[in-house]
Amino acid sequence: MYLLVIKQLVTMSFIVVAGFMFAKAFKVGEREQKFLSKLLLYFVNPCLVLSSFNLEFDFLKLKQLLFMACVSIVLHGIMILIGYVCVHSKNPSQESYDKLDRIGVVFTNCGFVGIPLIRGVFGDEGVFFLMGYLVIFNVFLWTYGYYILSGTISIRKIVLNPNIICVCLGILIFCMPFTLPSFIAKPVSMIGDVNTAVSMILIGIMFADFKMPEVHEISTSVYIGRVVRFSFLRLVLCALVNMAVLFVVYRLFHKIPDSRMMLFVALICSMCPAATSVPSLACVFDKDTSYASLLVCTTSLLCMITVPSFVAIADFLLKNG
Repeated sequence: MYLLVIKQLVTMSFIVVAGFMFAKAFKVGEREQKFLSKLLLYFVNPCLVLSSFNLEFDFLKLKQLLFMACVSIVLHGIMILIGYVCVHSKNPSQESYDKLDRIGVVFTNCGFVGIPLIRGVFGDEGVFFLMGYLVIFNVFLWTYGYYILSGTISIRKIVLNPNIICVCLGILIFCMPFTLPSFIAKPVSMIGDVNTAVSMILIGIMFADFKMPEVHEISTSVYIGRVVRFSFLRLVLCALVNMAVLFVVYRLFHKIPDSRMMLFVALICSMCPAATSVPSLACVFDKDTSYASLLVCTTSLLCMITVPSFVAIADFLLKNG
């Protein structure tokens, strides 16, 4: 399976490089980043979600989706614990960096990176299961993530989140005794199909527009050390702990149909780089957006090595466990 992951990552990387070159050639910057982010969040991803749920009703699939949501709750809880245990600075001036590290450890780029990766490896069925992870991701993002940076919880952000709205609508469509007519389903599917290309182009533009931050509050060595530590926590420690937990879950629930695929989907989602939501939230709450962007860019590069490596290890353990 790891060969499929590598193949898909290489394919996605070519699009990232093309997006990077395009952005450099035409001086594409922050304005275009925001436009593509909104296009993906409010238009392309919702269409992909609806398309993933446009299936004939199957009670087993509904139970599998709930199982996936339960697994996702466990994984997010584990990553929150890792963030709290491993991220502590003695210097009060670094408290804001601690907060960004903690939410970055928990929240991965399961949308812009996870969806195209899982779709390339498992197809539309994998994306269907991913929706269970995505719902939990958004609930935790606007409760735990919002609370860490603001001290409050935004229920409104959860209720009005376009992805959660579309998942609820998608489940409703899935439970109907009929699927969407082709004249609706086809354009929705066509829009959802551009998710991979647009997501990777956006990441390419982010790399092209990235500027190394000017360090004022802490020394450069401490700054770099934080980024290295964060990358280890996000891409290595979380992957190892989550892999161990999912191995136990698989031994307990291996009789559930497609349990192996669902757990691999959850694992891949939890191993993705830091979410692009982290710099967005940093901007909203006046945190160091350059540092947050550096976390996203660094982990996006390193995940090319870590994701296929841990998928290979997990595949080996499941086959020989």
